[in-house]
Amino acid sequence: MASLLDTPVHNICELLYNKELNFELYPHLSAAEIDIQFGRQVEIYGSSQNSTVSVRDDWHNFILKPEGALPKQYFFYLRLADNGTEVPTVTKFSLNNATLCNDAIKASLTIDSLNRTTNEHDNYRHVCGRRSLEHAELTSVRTESLAGDWPWHVALLKKDLYNDVTRYECGGSIISRTAILTAGHCVSKGGDLIAAHLVVIVAGVNNHSDLYQVGRQSLIAQKIILHPGYTDVQATSDLAIIKVNKFRYTNYVQPICIWGPVYEKTQLYGKQATVVGFGYTENDKPSEVLRSAYTMVQNDSTCITFSPVIYTSLLNEFSFCAGYGPESGINPRNGDSGGGLVVGTMQHDHKISWFIRGVLSKCGVSPGHTKCDPTYYVVYTDVGPHYTWLYHHSGLKYNDNILS
Repeated sequence: MASLLDTPVHNICELLYNKELNFELYPHLSAAEIDIQFGRQVEIYGSSQNSTVSVRDDWHNFILKPEGALPKQYFFYLRLADNGTEVPTVTKFSLNNATLCNDAIKASLTIDSLNRTTNEHDNYRHVCGRRSLEHAELTSVRTESLAGDWPWHVALLKKDLYNDVTRYECGGSIISRTAILTAGHCVSKGGDLIAAHLVVIVAGVNNHSDLYQVGRQSLIAQKIILHPGYTDVQATSDLAIIKVNKFRYTNYVQPICIWGPVYEKTQLYGKQATVVGFGYTENDKPSEVLRSAYTMVQNDSTCITFSPVIYTSLLNEFSFCAGYGPESGINPRNGDSGGGLVVGTMQHDHKISWFIRGVLSKCGVSPGHTKCDPTYYVVYTDVGPHYTWLYHHSGLKYNDNILS
C-alpha cells in the first residue's frame, strides 16, 4: 500500500485515528484519487489538505480527492461510527484506479512468497525489506511495537565473564541469514573487541527478556568483524558485522535491505525515516519492550548550528544527523545504539521495501550530564558509502533486493 499508517489521536470526547499516506514515495504524481474501504463503518473528520470526499457503501467506502499540489504526507482523521476502540482495518485501497491492496493481495503476502530459492540456485535467496502482511498491516509507530512489526531489528545481549548474568547492550539489524549489522562501539570496549562467544543475539521478539515469545530466535555470535576505519570518537565508520549460524526467516524474523552504493546524502535532507530500539524511555528507564518513532534527516548545518562543539567533528560525507529539534524530545536514547535508521522505498510492484540507511552512532549529551539528551540531534554512520564492505562480509550476492 502507499505507506498507509495508523496513529491513534486522543481527543477530549472521542478516539480519532490519523490515516497517513506518504506521497513522497510517488515523486511524479501530480494528482490523486484515493479509493479506500474499511471493514467497519467509519466517519471522516477532515484532512491535512482541502479535499473532496464521497461516501459509499453505507460509510464503509470513501473516495478522497486532495485539491492542489500533493503534499509529501497526506493524512485524514476518522473514527469508528459505533464509537468503538478497535483500529479501523483497510480492506481495499486504490490510487488513481490502480488497486494497491485488497484481500487477494493480502493473501499473497506470506513468508513463503518472499522465498526466491529455486532448484537452480546454489544459495538460499530471499526478498529483503518486506514483512508478511499478518505482521505489517497495523504497524505501531510512536509507541510500543508488536513482535513482527520490525522483524529485522535484534537485541544484542552480553554475557558477564564472571557470573551467569546476560545484560542488554545494543540494537542491530539482520542483513542476511548469517549477519547482523550494528555499531562498532557496541562490540568494542577500550580498544578491545568483545569476545564473540559473549554476545547473544535475540531476534523475533518485542520483549527481549520474554523467553517464551513465539517468534524468538536466540543465537550465539560466531565472529565479530569491526570496520577497519572504526575509532571511538568518530561516527565515520562506526560499524561492525556479527556473524551467526543461521537465522530462520519467519513472520517474526526478516532481513532489511542495504542502501547503496552511494556517497550523496543531500537527497536525504528533510526526509522522514523510522528508528526502532529497546533503549531508555522518556522517563529515563531502561525498556525491555521494543519501541519505534519517526525522525527527520537534517542538513548538517542545522545540527552544527545547534551545537558546533558536538556536531562539527562528527559530520562529514560518511555520517548524517537526524531528529526533530530541541522542542521535540522524541529521539533515540541510551541503549538504542547500533539500531538502524530505515526508510521505505516504493518498488515497481507498488509495494514498499525497507532499506537501512544509517546505524546509530552518537547521541547529544548536554553539559553536566552523561546520558543522551532527547532534545539533541542524533548522528548516524551512513551505510551507503560502506555498501561494498557490508556485502563482502555478510554473505550477500549482488542481486536486486535478493539475499543469499
